[in-house]
Amino acid sequence: MHAKAASIVVVDDDALALTSLRALFSLETEYAVTCFDNPLHACKELERTRVDVVVSDYLMPGMNGIDLLKEVRRLQPDAARILLTGFADKENAIRAINEAGLYQYLEKPWDNEEILIVIRNAVQEKSLRQTLAEKVTALDKLFWEHKELTERHGYLEREMEMAARVQQSLLPGRLPELEGFHVHSFYRPCHFLGGDYYDFAICQRRAIILVSDVSGHGAQAALTSMLLKASFQDAAAKVSGPCGLLAQMNSTLYRFLPAGMFVAAALLWLDRQRPRILIANAGLPYPFLVGHSERRIDEIPLTGLPLGIFEGAGLESYDVRELELAPGDVLLVSTDGLGEICSGEDELFQDCQLRQALAELSGRNGSELIDGLMDRASRFSLNQPLADDVTMLAVTAT
Repeated sequence: MHAKAASIVVVDDDALALTSLRALFSLETEYAVTCFDNPLHACKELERTRVDVVVSDYLMPGMNGIDLLKEVRRLQPDAARILLTGFADKENAIRAINEAGLYQYLEKPWDNEEILIVIRNAVQEKSLRQTLAEKVTALDKLFWEHKELTERHGYLEREMEMAARVQQSLLPGRLPELEGFHVHSFYRPCHFLGGDYYDFAICQRRAIILVSDVSGHGAQAALTSMLLKASFQDAAAKVSGPCGLLAQMNSTLYRFLPAGMFVAAALLWLDRQRPRILIANAGLPYPFLVGHSERRIDEIPLTGLPLGIFEGAGLESYDVRELELAPGDVLLVSTDGLGEICSGEDELFQDCQLRQALAELSGRNGSELIDGLMDRASRFSLNQPLADDVTMLAVTAT
């Protein structure tokens, strides 16, 4: 509240005093001044009108100044209260300070400059108190909002941790032990909940391994991995080849996935009697075959549409490659999170160091290959948090 908007009430049964004060305030200030020669009339007005300062004489008929200012304190506790007293009324002024919460008392006859300063200070102090009260109220509101948000965040964090444990439980506890192969995996979500998923199924003489990447992150992607697990396990028991399995999964996912979501996936079809692998791809990055004896790095180009985008994608939509692995060879399948790890200069791992890292790690088994890739990728990104989920699966021929 600014001084020019301040409202002043003056109460005095002396007409000359009222006239003098009204003239002083009119000439020297822009205050809105209301004068009363009867304290009872002033009290009635103060019951319905908010004011900033009340100036009252002490000796008045019907109600003395102390009782009037005590009533003002009850009606408008924020209003500054000033008592005008005679020189002999100092005891009453002290009583007014104690009983009416007096802001100031002035002796009659008053000094014009002094009373202007006192009222100006009173108006400013009230404005500051009001501003402070508003700030305290705002801070108090922010405190409770922050407390509520903290509690809600804690609740959501606990829920997310529980959901992450549920999602983790969907992953196989251990990968299959197959004659002629060692299978190793790596899974690291970039948040509590990830969109990457891998699984396997054992059907008669074959082992089928799925590596997948659900579009997006968070709860929706995690829930989709539950649907993915069900569709994979159901279809794996019914079909006789990787293309048919992908086609069956595509049909299921197309029916149930929300619009705009899809799943990139690769299938490894392992023969349990000889080191032969059929591999089919539906949108994942091309896999790598890391040769042991010749230390060759071969990228295997396999095309195929991601699952769940189009209805009725047939068997011809997915490339299949048959691989014969020599002892020590490693087949590496990963989601795009590995290659898209970014350096501080916005360079991608797949463009700068992935092939070099594979060449340096050739000759090692799948577990050592995965560990070496993640170590180099972390140093490449200066140990920055992952921007996407990373899943790798390595099959080593024995």
